[in-house]
Amino acid sequence: MSWTIKPPEEPLRSQFDTAIFNAIGKHGVLIFCAASDQGQSADVSYPHASSHHCFRIGAAKATGNIVDTVGDSQTVDFIFPGHEVVIDSNETKTQLEKFDAHSGSSVANGLAAGLAALVIECVRLGALYTREYRKLEPKVAINYSHISIDEGDLKKIRSRAQMAYALNWIGTNQNTNNKYIEVWHTFSGVAEKLSRSEGVSLEQLEHIATLARFFLKKGM
Repeated sequence: MSWTIKPPEEPLRSQFDTAIFNAIGKHGVLIFCAASDQGQSADVSYPHASSHHCFRIGAAKATGNIVDTVGDSQTVDFIFPGHEVVIDSNETKTQLEKFDAHSGSSVANGLAAGLAALVIECVRLGALYTREYRKLEPKVAINYSHISIDEGDLKKIRSRAQMAYALNWIGTNQNTNNKYIEVWHTFSGVAEKLSRSEGVSLEQLEHIATLARFFLKKGM
């Protein structure tokens, strides 16, 4: 879930805090909250101010450096592209006019939530690979049960701690205090393998399952 609002007033604030607590603690909802873009002042944006179990995301320039307007920049969990990010408007315009540039931590936050969704989908497909592989090679699959992905792993990756591990594993830039995630190092190679094995669904699932095992720290 990706969203950010101003702090609600009482009595709604108490109700809001309870709802956030239940969403995270009881239902395992991952929440991504955009940092304030009001400069270096204290950031009291909700829902992060309600629970620090939310991921707090800031905007970065194309260089990977954090945008100057991000509030409480030292306390963001990660930074993602959020400065003049080009988004296809999907409207009928000329080739040069059909792309719009957007800036702000809200843009970065959407990218962060999207990456988290991709990680979860990789684990889901990894569990699917386990089921399909067991149908074909049940005896061989037993020998790899310690690294196979199952439904329990799908629940595990939805925890904040495991998602934070997965995002860090994808690769961060040391020059940004390990805040800026460089996704191309991890996904470019897998994308090439998927392209080469196009039409062979089980082989494609195997590539994704291998990636998912790294996200879960299985077999390492």
